[in-house]
Amino acid sequence: FKVLPRVDLVDELWQDQTRRREIRLGEWVHSWDTPREEDLIQNFMSTQASEEFDEILQPHIASLQKLLDSPDLSEHGAEAYPVIDYILRLKKKVDGVGAYSIPFCGDISSHEYAKIARWFSENVPGAASQVEKWLGGMPLVHAFTLVVAHRKAGDFKKRVQARNEEWNDSNLLKMAWADLMLSCPANSFVADVDLECLVALEARMFEDSEEAGPAGNQQWGLDAGQHHRRWNVYFNIPNEWLLGRDHSENELEVRVILLHLFNRSLTYVINSEATYSVIILMRHLLMRHAKLQLLCCGMKRTLGH
Repeated sequence: FKVLPRVDLVDELWQDQTRRREIRLGEWVHSWDTPREEDLIQNFMSTQASEEFDEILQPHIASLQKLLDSPDLSEHGAEAYPVIDYILRLKKKVDGVGAYSIPFCGDISSHEYAKIARWFSENVPGAASQVEKWLGGMPLVHAFTLVVAHRKAGDFKKRVQARNEEWNDSNLLKMAWADLMLSCPANSFVADVDLECLVALEARMFEDSEEAGPAGNQQWGLDAGQHHRRWNVYFNIPNEWLLGRDHSENELEVRVILLHLFNRSLTYVINSEATYSVIILMRHLLMRHAKLQLLCCGMKRTLGH
């Protein structure tokens, strides 16, 4: 990492139109493009497959398919499916797509949730074509129960034996279901402070409103040139940051060309294979044009005398 001089550090330059126009931005991942927990679950097919979950759930494909294909709860034994016992006791109703929405996932993380969902979609017959019936619903939650039962069977057995009770394998799914309802992921209450800070900073950098003034109208780097790798820093900005105001047409005009001195000939610029050779050429020509104008002004003054 390179240590930057403090003089090169700036804040969001709120309402500072002039300085924003002079600064080109280096590319980063915008806060609105950063995946959230809910994005991982909705885009579960983009996660990696899991050998662990495949090993746990493969023996239960038939039972999971029954829950998916047979919404009539009377066809299933509540003893084998604790989630059905829960639905019957609470007298839950089906939702708009004819499925039972169940909010529990225990201490299964969002990444694990997505991996189990991918496994379900790829391995349970018919699941891929009716995601709305099982994602966040009864069949997938039963898969969660099976995963918890497999992972914590040893802990459940020790807990029962500590109470001087006899362990019965039939209690395994019931204890897994109770754990599923009561537990929560270890990071469920952890806030991503860095991301929240980035959201706050970008909101100030890119807000276009009456309060932000002309500085909010896509002014970053307008007089300085392209951002890093021709990055469009305004692409997909959240609508809530675009509050609307009366714009002036000249706000988006380039007012100043920041010319740099180059010790390279025009021929070298033309033959260069650099990515920005065209931009360098334009600046070179602008410099020559400016020098020519100064020369003409000097000649007019001389002739005038």
